This record gives sequence, structure tokens and C-alpha cells, in this order.
Amino acid sequence: MSDHPTTQVVKAGVSVALVICGVLFIALWLCGAAALGMMKLMASLMANDSGAASSEAHMTLIFGMMGGQLLTGLAGIPAELAFFWRGWRKRLLWTFLIMLVVGILIQAAAFFKFFPA
Repeated sequence: MSDHPTTQVVKAGVSVALVICGVLFIALWLCGAAALGMMKLMASLMANDSGAASSEAHMTLIFGMMGGQLLTGLAGIPAELAFFWRGWRKRLLWTFLIMLVVGILIQAAAFFKFFPA
């Protein structure tokens, strides 16, 4: 008896247009997320120039903004994979949406904690 793997039927491949769109999407998404992250870092570092807020509130703002930005930046990865994995597309797009919304909510919570009403 031999333990050779059985052959599987190969389905039609992903179109070249989807490959190009997927690669462009992830490149633009990650570059945009990095640029926005750098701007948010500079803004959050300078947010307490007057010293009116406590150090704890300022650190919460910095780490909340950067943590949320990291999550929203990484959310582009499942969105990019949705271009290629048609069988997982719905799950990947939901993962993208959830990561994006949670990242934005983390940033909003950090912002509103720093600037109380």
C-alpha cells in the first residue's frame, strides 16, 4: 500500500485584475495607515503642551491613538485577502469591518478621555 496523496480538482484561478487590485489595495492601505499613524503620533505628543492634563490622561491618549491606529492599519490585511480567497470573502470582510470599527472606537475613547466634556 502506498500513501500517495490523492489528486484534487483545481478550480479556476483568481483573475489578474483581482491580483493587481489586491496588491494595490494593501500597499495603499498600509502606506496610508503609516502616514496617518505618524501624524496622529505627532498630534498626540503635542496635545498636552500647556500641561493642563494629567500625565496619565496624556499617556492614555498616546497609547489609545497608537493602539487603535495599529488595529485599523492591520485591518487592511483581511480586506486584501478577500480579493483572493473567494470562499472566505464574507468572513474576511466581516473581520476587516470589525477590526476597523474597534480600532476607531479605541481611538475615540482615548480622545474623549483626554478631552472630557
